Amino acid sequence: MKKTVFLAVVFLLVCRCLGAQEQPVIEFDSQEWDFGTVNEADGPVAHTFIFRNLSPEPVQIDHVATSCGCTTVEYSTDPVAAGGSGSLTVVLDPARSEGFVMREVEVYTKDRKGYAHLSVSADVTPIPKGLSQLYPQLLAGTLRTNALRCNFGYVAQGDSVAKVIRVANTGDRPVALSLLTTGARYGMTAGCPPSIAPQEVVNVHISYKIPVGEAYYGMIHDSVWVLADGEKSAEPVTVSAIRTDRFTADKTAPRPVMRLTPEYIDWGRQAPGRTCRRTVVIANVGEADLVLRHVGVSQATSVSFGSGQVIKPGESVRATVTATISRLPHSRVTGSVFLTTNDPQRPFRELRWQAETK
Repeated sequence: MKKTVFLAVVFLLVCRCLGAQEQPVIEFDSQEWDFGTVNEADGPVAHTFIFRNLSPEPVQIDHVATSCGCTTVEYSTDPVAAGGSGSLTVVLDPARSEGFVMREVEVYTKDRKGYAHLSVSADVTPIPKGLSQLYPQLLAGTLRTNALRCNFGYVAQGDSVAKVIRVANTGDRPVALSLLTTGARYGMTAGCPPSIAPQEVVNVHISYKIPVGEAYYGMIHDSVWVLADGEKSAEPVTVSAIRTDRFTADKTAPRPVMRLTPEYIDWGRQAPGRTCRRTVVIANVGEADLVLRHVGVSQATSVSFGSGQVIKPGESVRATVTATISRLPHSRVTGSVFLTTNDPQRPFRELRWQAETK
């Protein structure tokens, strides 16, 4: 009897420790904010995110990274008590932007146990400018564009979506226009007019038709090169999309909720060529089965789990992330694991890692 009680106590303690490891250290009231339509002439816009300390100890935010220099973050480095709340303000400067923009913010606590990923977006109305200023990216010859990226964001299986990129001819003569693409491997098509007159702006149409099936989940990338009188653009327009499930609009329906711990791995300084490993926990804190629809990795990265794995509500799995550090000395190396799931709130997650070679 005593032995049974002892084993039961040990089991409860182990479960409690495992649960503590899966529990995130900080949790924000929201992870995304859309400013809506903003005017470039009106200057920067700001939003304050509120977070709560879920750990039993004080936490301190000591590092914040942004995806663009146009985004700054205001925050306090004072410790936040256990169960207490803190805030940080993300400031987006719309200068020299046009159309839809999204900027990412990574938040780290002092001990690197806490990590959060935030994003802000806006639809920027620019200050009126000349043709060369409106289309600053040189393609080929006298052809220019305002963006070298075309991001479709989340696209549900079975959907057909389309976008346009604007191409301007800043020269004084007509130019024959054509395209070269990476093909229809992911269901992308692209089209354009056969020619463009002097000082004219035309649309290049890009579309995706996403098939339905287990093989059609996850992030995809394509490229479109613009040709001016047969001259190929030095850089392509990069096209991307994240293929997901078609989610129900019924907010009361049971749904999975994924928790990934950690979302960021810093291996610090490592010898060139060394292999590093780290255990991560994927938990389902929702009310329906969590399905890993697609698992992708960057170069020199591998994981011990794959697409199709199912995690029941209230359960979690442990997996190993393995990275082979670059053989180049005195360099910074990074990598990622890309997870697409049936979590409707956030169907795509990226686990990032970094290291520095000695």
